[in-house]
Amino acid sequence: MTGSRPNILVIFADQQRWDTLGCNGHPMDLTPELDRLARSGTRFVLPITNQPVCAPARATLLTGRYGTSHGVWRNNIGLAPGTPT
Repeated sequence: MTGSRPNILVIFADQQRWDTLGCNGHPMDLTPELDRLARSGTRFVLPITNQPVCAPARATLLTGRYGTSHGVWRNNIGLAPGTPT
């Protein structure tokens, strides 16, 4: 690396099944822009989450902490004010 910082784009879709993307083998051209990004970048092909519900998974991504630590264990609970992200 030449000292420049890498460009990182995280796409965190809600209710997007893996098999609806062309880059994962779907036969229809439903996601051309996501497929283009996938071809030119790096993909997680076997992502795993310890929080299978939407809001807790987002809180884990934002804080880098387990759900037992950040306190968001269901969808209608938000992060406590002042929680570092």
